[in-house]
Amino acid sequence: MNISCASLFLWEYSVIDIMDILLEAGIEKVEFWAETPDFWKTRNNETSQVILEEAVSMMPHGCTLHCPILDLNPSSYNDYVHEATIKETLWCLDLANRIGTKLVTVHPGKRTVHRMPTNEDWEKFMKYLETCKKKADLLNVSLSLENSIAGISSMCSTPAEMKKVLDECPGLVFTFDVVHAFMVSPENALSFIKELGERIVNVHVGALHNNKQHYPSHRIRNMEPVLAALRDSGYNGDLTIEIDDKVFSQPLSREDKIRELKDEKRFLESVFN
Repeated sequence: MNISCASLFLWEYSVIDIMDILLEAGIEKVEFWAETPDFWKTRNNETSQVILEEAVSMMPHGCTLHCPILDLNPSSYNDYVHEATIKETLWCLDLANRIGTKLVTVHPGKRTVHRMPTNEDWEKFMKYLETCKKKADLLNVSLSLENSIAGISSMCSTPAEMKKVLDECPGLVFTFDVVHAFMVSPENALSFIKELGERIVNVHVGALHNNKQHYPSHRIRNMEPVLAALRDSGYNGDLTIEIDDKVFSQPLSREDKIRELKDEKRFLESVFN
């Protein structure tokens, strides 16, 4: 089991500084979001890609990638957005191949309007997965689908929907966001583990507090039963810390963020060890 951290908690820092901060906090793996600003703004520049390669090489346990999701939707009613989402994911898979990571997390589609997804929406999503999975297989990279936040337009926010998609796309694996599931109920989060535990390869760890997601787990321990269930299921993949710094009442300094990460790592180790 590796403890990792999503780079967007450190969004304001350079790529090299992000790795330095994680290592200072005792975290030796990173989930690098392609949209991390320092990289994203010049992502097609050769120098930027070389710097990312060097930064990732600093991490003893390497990295996973989170593909671009902002302004994108694989099921979009707008065909241009749908095609752009495919294009961006294929680009991210090439990036994964370049920097040597073997896991890329993608998001489900959703209906563009605030209504239940139609068959057409699902067909677009499955086309997206089929196209991207084919590329991932050629590159020997695992494509991992994250469960979404529940909502009328959402896809893959329930264990049943996630299972159906995983079954229809052989080789697709599962990034389990505990907060997304917990926002429905603790029982819903536990159902994901019970029904799909063997397919989970990456876990986004955080807590729910005052209806805000991605709060540090060590500060409010309502996620401990879910983490314990993961432990008891035999889960031995990545635990990826996903904290949103906007849940804090004031901006966090570099030292503050290092302290939060150390405390979060200590808490996760106490549950799993």
